[in-house]
Amino acid sequence: MIEREVKLLLNANAIKRVQVHYAVMSAGYMVVIDGQPLETSKRETRGFKTLDAAAKLLFKIGIADFSVKLRTG
Repeated sequence: MIEREVKLLLNANAIKRVQVHYAVMSAGYMVVIDGQPLETSKRETRGFKTLDAAAKLLFKIGIADFSVKLRTG
């Protein structure tokens, strides 16, 4: 799911859950919206070095309510 798709879903009130996951392999964070990772325009998972960077993008899009998952267990 790319940023443009997220904005369309947000305008339609179709987004149920937004999470920021710690991505062990990339030693950073990734945004997961309704079970799908946020992707770049080339359909690669978009990674963030810090939690603040992920939150800043979500705020820019218009999402202020999200959860953070730091481990996979």
